[in-house]
Amino acid sequence: MQTRHLHPTDLEYFVKICQLGSMTQASVQLGVTQPALSKSIRRLEQTVGAKLLERSTRGARPTQIGLELMHRGSVILSDLKTTQHLLQEMSGSRMGTVSMGTAPSLSHHFLPSVIQLAQQKRPRLFFQVNEGIFHQLLPRLLLGELDFIISSPSSNEPLAPELVCEPLGSNYFMACVAHNHPLALSNAIADEQLLDYPWVLTSPQGILRNTLNLLFKSRALPAVTPQVETSCTTLSKALITQQNFISFLPVESFAEEHKMGLIRPLNIPWLYWKRDLYLLLRRGHNPSPAAQFVIDLIKAEAPQRLTPPPPTFIHSDP
Repeated sequence: MQTRHLHPTDLEYFVKICQLGSMTQASVQLGVTQPALSKSIRRLEQTVGAKLLERSTRGARPTQIGLELMHRGSVILSDLKTTQHLLQEMSGSRMGTVSMGTAPSLSHHFLPSVIQLAQQKRPRLFFQVNEGIFHQLLPRLLLGELDFIISSPSSNEPLAPELVCEPLGSNYFMACVAHNHPLALSNAIADEQLLDYPWVLTSPQGILRNTLNLLFKSRALPAVTPQVETSCTTLSKALITQQNFISFLPVESFAEEHKMGLIRPLNIPWLYWKRDLYLLLRRGHNPSPAAQFVIDLIKAEAPQRLTPPPPTFIHSDP
């Protein structure tokens, strides 16, 4: 009797279907016809000797055995990708690929600086940067799609045992408004005045909104109900400068606008958040040489670049 073996392509198709929960979406993303995907899944099921997917009008989800295959298959595919990148580096065809997940606030100064330094030493290094909040990035790290993430895990939830978490530094979030906003011109802002203007904030799923709600609760204020929810900093700053919105943003994200006199932090001593940032990796996973190079660079640069702003910036005019 001939022994069947798992084929990496079949495994890749299966994992993608499980991640998306849809044959149709997987077909589009993979650029493969649905009949071809169905044939691939049947081949996997024949190899394993068990049903792997439950299909319905609402999509496709893995069976118990399928769930185990999805987790193990994700790790196998990640290891294959790491091996491919290692061999490409050894052959000189590419200086390596680094796939990272980061908090949005790092895209303004920290990450551009790290990438610039990395490319000075390895000009052909290829970066895949994925921006998002911790709970969006974590599943992709655990599945091996990301080499590492830089984010802020919630202190209210235990960290998964398969993760290694290393502190990097911190940054500040502050309420900010346009330079000509009525609150910007006030020397004494009553807490209740913060509720008189529209807010633009990130989605309620992230740690940022929860932190802001706790700050308001500490002042016996109701949680802020934003008029606009977005993860786009550019849109937030446009609403601040053009329509009198208030937002709660990382200081780095509006540093240039502050220097130009367009946006200023509100002079409210209790309304800020010092967020701690961490580097998170999968325990027991050996990063590729390229990923390790960038990890070492991030660790070296973080003490100088991920630090709180000077107090004069927080409560001073530009």
